[in-house]
Amino acid sequence: MQDNHNRDEMRDRIIEAALKRFTHYSATKTTMNEIADDLHCSKASLYYYFPDKGTLHLAVLEKAGEAYFTELQKEADRASSAHQALMDMISVRHAFVKKFCRLELFKTLKDKQLDSTGEAFRQARERETALIAAIIRGGVERGELANCDADRMASLYMLSMMGLRFALSDRAFTDDLSDGEFEVVREWQVQLAEIFIKGLKK
Repeated sequence: MQDNHNRDEMRDRIIEAALKRFTHYSATKTTMNEIADDLHCSKASLYYYFPDKGTLHLAVLEKAGEAYFTELQKEADRASSAHQALMDMISVRHAFVKKFCRLELFKTLKDKQLDSTGEAFRQARERETALIAAIIRGGVERGELANCDADRMASLYMLSMMGLRFALSDRAFTDDLSDGEFEVVREWQVQLAEIFIKGLKK
């Protein structure tokens, strides 16, 4: 039992060290040797937990994703309306994507074409869609929104939001968008949310 705890602790330490490196130097410029040096361990120790750099990148993104969903849920729970919850989600999502695109994690994972990458993003999309559906159902229960198929509306909303991210470019996950382009996408998403909520109101 203690061995499992130690393994989990070491794995978490590696992920934290990688995230710190990625934040300062980007994922593409960080080597496994540098992460090992930061942890005062051998590179072989890193490969025991992560067989290659790509799987470490994915683990870092998954950890960041958990923090992202925790923040999304917190905003949804404290929002007084569906409108406020969806607007707050846009702010959280925008900050997350902007930060992690700068770390180049999306780019490196796409370039490595890991089989698990697509599945991880699919699960994240489903999880966020489920949260949006819960927000819509809450709006219906409070009398803020008209009765509707919350799951269907959430899927439509999510896919529309995703489409706006690609509207300026065909670059997956907007890796190389400028700050100005990021702001344009955010403004479009706010406008779409306003239209969407208006359409669902009684």
